[in-house]
Amino acid sequence: MDIYVLDRIEDGIAAIENSDKAMLYVSASRLPENAESGDCFTFEKGVFYPAPDETEKRRRKIKALLDEIVAKK
Repeated sequence: MDIYVLDRIEDGIAAIENSDKAMLYVSASRLPENAESGDCFTFEKGVFYPAPDETEKRRRKIKALLDEIVAKK
């Protein structure tokens, strides 16, 4: 299953990165109202669905990488 990651929302347009690292630009109204940068989604039948487990997994991984960088200083 492909995962889509919300990069940002600007002027009502959502910039979303797909699994191939390509950027897609769609109306932010197509996403859940509380969507924020870093949130992950699946896409089925024209609808973006939240993927909270994937979002949490990616946030934990990023935090671990940042903690490692800070610990080396």
